[in-house]
Amino acid sequence: MSTFILKFDEVSVQETKNQDALIQRAVGFVGIKALLPILDSKSLAPNPRSAKRNSTITGIIGSLEDTPDIFRYKSKGLLISSHKVDVLDRNRFRINFKKNFVDGVLDGGHNLFAIAVYLLSSVMDEKDVKKIKNWDQLDSAWSEFSPLLEDMEIENIKVAVELLFPHSNSDETSDAFDQAIFDISQARNANTPVPDESFDNKLGLYDELKISLPDELSKRVEWKQGFVESLDGKPIKVKDIIALSWIPLNVASHAGLLPVRENKLKFHVSPPTIYNNKGDCSARFKALMMDSEVTKTLGGNAGQVRTVTHSAVKSCLELTGDLPALVDLVYEHFPKLYNAGGFQFGRKKVVKYYNPEKLKQLKSEKQDISHYTSIKPVTPYFRRTSSMMKYKYPEGLIIPFITGLSALMEVKNGKVVWVTDDIESLVLEKLAIAAPLFDGQLDAYQWDPQRIGKSLSSHKQAEQYYKVL
Repeated sequence: MSTFILKFDEVSVQETKNQDALIQRAVGFVGIKALLPILDSKSLAPNPRSAKRNSTITGIIGSLEDTPDIFRYKSKGLLISSHKVDVLDRNRFRINFKKNFVDGVLDGGHNLFAIAVYLLSSVMDEKDVKKIKNWDQLDSAWSEFSPLLEDMEIENIKVAVELLFPHSNSDETSDAFDQAIFDISQARNANTPVPDESFDNKLGLYDELKISLPDELSKRVEWKQGFVESLDGKPIKVKDIIALSWIPLNVASHAGLLPVRENKLKFHVSPPTIYNNKGDCSARFKALMMDSEVTKTLGGNAGQVRTVTHSAVKSCLELTGDLPALVDLVYEHFPKLYNAGGFQFGRKKVVKYYNPEKLKQLKSEKQDISHYTSIKPVTPYFRRTSSMMKYKYPEGLIIPFITGLSALMEVKNGKVVWVTDDIESLVLEKLAIAAPLFDGQLDAYQWDPQRIGKSLSSHKQAEQYYKVL
């Protein structure tokens, strides 16, 4: 979809005689069938969130079914933006959707989702319609069944639509319009707060991370609120990935490779913050990525989208792609390596032992089952298991050995790199010696994952193990 005609049943175009005006606005009601060209996720490109089926969607569908005559007044409808619109006769507008950053539905993603599901319910089996939970599933169904809607008689339910477009076709106005749309999107979505990460994703601040991560992980990260590309596995919070990026970024900071802020403070995140304040990690990441020394705007069709131009930062984001696999490696091997020192990892209260049969027996005997689980332990990111994984435990117990991986990084030619090409083997070699030695620190904090994760001394100790052992 690039160009289509949108016909309003009723519309008011708010004209202005001001030659310096930036935005022109058309407000009115559109028949539901006229929205067919934009009822897919591609229309949500400039929207910071992507709707998924929830109580809000159910409520909107209910309004379409129960009170179609007044639906236009019960919903704020759709806010549509386009960098190029031709005003035609008979309430028609030729709309161009080519600029991913500015063209599409700025606000009203839940309405768009609900309307599409409502329409599909007239050409699909009810059971199949109920299975549509997110945009990925909706797009698949829409691709297959929407052609059946084109020749159908559909009740002319009216939807409130607001259309924004540049007041003139000059390059200057077009550029200013592109910049304004992002601010408008933020403001319009303020009533239903959107995580800052969704706007940062829209700015392209995570594009390097998306490329650096293994494809199967990148597709599971919720880069955009309410949307993951792959449902094969538990979704990954974008904040978790951003927090990991500060492990190599801190190395770059200590080496003086990152820009210094106006207040002379360095871009840096303490190891405990990586564990217990991922919101702060995200805020600092955005501040770094918005620095003119780190990224530049692409302009043109991309609007305000930024791209990384700083070689040291780019190298850090590339290293971040390796970290989820190393987190999984430590999580999988730590209990066995700890036990090799003569300890018993599974005896700690915070640890649950995987033994379905024992759990079943204790349940039948009405005994304490809090120490056992029937859920097979899996690694945090790739969700993999192995024969050695007998315990399910909080990641806070091992987070110091994650942040401490910075000790196995070095700076070469202005870039942050691993000290060896076989980093997994080196981590296991170091961890085999360090895991039993960490017993004193675990005991000192009574195996409380929160206290261990928030303790700077725990992180420093693990880092020293990596350095000297």
